[in-house]
Amino acid sequence: MHLLSLPTEIITQIFLNLTWKDILKSKSVCKAVYELSQSTALQYHVLLGIAGYRDGPSNHPMSKSQRLGLLRRLESSFNYGDFSQKERIPLSGYTPTYQLQSGIFLQGRHALGPNYRTSGVNVFRLPSASDNRDGGVSWKLPDLVRPIRDLDVDPIQDLLVLIEGGLLGSTAIETSFVSLTTGDPHPLSSGSYTMPISTTRNVASFTTIVMGSLMGLLVSDLRFIIYDWKKGKTEVDLPFDNIDPVNSFFFLDQSHFGLIRGGRRPAQIEIHKLKYNEEISSGSDLTAVYHLLAVKDNITVGEITCRSDPPPNVNDISTSYTDNQVYSTPPFIPRLEDRVLILEMMFWRSVDLIATCVIAVRAETLMKIPEKSICVDGVYVVTADLWMDETHMQPSMIGGNWACFVYGSRFVTLSFLDPINFMGEPDDDDDDDDDDDNGQKLFWPVEIFILDMNPRLVAWAESKGCDETPFGINRTETIDRRICKSSELVMHNILQEPWHGGCPAIATRFIAEGVTARAADDFAVMLDGERLIIVKVSLDLPSIDMIFEFDTSL
Repeated sequence: MHLLSLPTEIITQIFLNLTWKDILKSKSVCKAVYELSQSTALQYHVLLGIAGYRDGPSNHPMSKSQRLGLLRRLESSFNYGDFSQKERIPLSGYTPTYQLQSGIFLQGRHALGPNYRTSGVNVFRLPSASDNRDGGVSWKLPDLVRPIRDLDVDPIQDLLVLIEGGLLGSTAIETSFVSLTTGDPHPLSSGSYTMPISTTRNVASFTTIVMGSLMGLLVSDLRFIIYDWKKGKTEVDLPFDNIDPVNSFFFLDQSHFGLIRGGRRPAQIEIHKLKYNEEISSGSDLTAVYHLLAVKDNITVGEITCRSDPPPNVNDISTSYTDNQVYSTPPFIPRLEDRVLILEMMFWRSVDLIATCVIAVRAETLMKIPEKSICVDGVYVVTADLWMDETHMQPSMIGGNWACFVYGSRFVTLSFLDPINFMGEPDDDDDDDDDDDNGQKLFWPVEIFILDMNPRLVAWAESKGCDETPFGINRTETIDRRICKSSELVMHNILQEPWHGGCPAIATRFIAEGVTARAADDFAVMLDGERLIIVKVSLDLPSIDMIFEFDTSL
């Protein structure tokens, strides 16, 4: 029996088992196959592969045709910096604590005082193009008994994680797991987690990441733990090591996580696999070590900061559709291997900070061990020359505002154009202060950069140009969208050997209309799968707004 003699529905199901590349190649076989490839199901399958997404649950209320239309429009918006709807959502008070995840924006409420400690949380459910819920809904959780130091959110599970303590005189750091909807203890939580401490000063920083039932918590100069908040079980517990500190961490998937250690020579990324046994503390196995930049003897790596989006709990998202007050399952999600991680390294000579650099790398690079890696006692050692070609860096890739946000293969940051005074007139003087010649305060127009390390989009742009995308919605007017080749990092006075970043990215640059700033830390720019947000976070700004841009056209 000839394949094409089968019913169209069966042929389509067969083709859906092919990769998106194979489907594109098959279009040239004959007219019948070409026409088949133009079906909604196969077009959606192909564009998901190119965009670096996987499909959502089969019972999602959006049809395949609606998902295809949404995918095209969202990807076109981010690729061209062209958003069809813009809103301003007023925020109240100082906003140094904030988070965006799956269409939920959190703002920490701060009590007045010298430290502006977070005394409560405001929750904003943002409009979404993938469901019919009312957008712009917000609510306040009850005031907290004690100020919190950090927070994280997982709307999929109606979960808010609050970190308390760590101030001078504290005897413990307490982590509580509450409902994002009510602020009450989460019904699936086994209770709060308490970390006893003994410190003569305030704990400087916390890093908290939630992934499914796991919470990773790094407390500077004290401890790193991975805790199962549903079972009440500590999976990993590493005390602080002054000689070999953990600077940052990230999750690759539900079983693997990375630790970044800047005190080694060279600095290294460790990849660990959780053991998941029934012991009180399961621990993990070290599987690979990736070497970072090697510095000269008189240089130290003072700090390494990592930014990445938490990997979605694929099982929760892809198997069933959820729709509650705070969250609805998206129709598609980024593939784990297509996520990008951002590392900022700070170089010191004695007590002086002399330089920083930023490296971007795709998660897939850290998931696949290069063939030439050496295995020592079951641990693969990946030297810099084996993987630096799969990284991307630019001299000023991340500007003064380090609070860049990552979603999937793209990340966003901002910079500033020539300053204007409050009357909107350019500043022509050459001094470096924040005033013009008449002593009036100057403001800088804000410029947004969206960088995408999706190798399929880069290949498309290299072959067809940057004015087109594979998503079928192309702009006719001129845009600033280009291929950015990675720079070579030399730093003769700092590095032993140059770092050759070889992974290109697509960069889209546009002006944030109506947004001006007086300093690099006046704003944070954030994104998720549907929206771009610019948040005013400075206490001194006269108005505190959130500028919210997204695409709702179907």
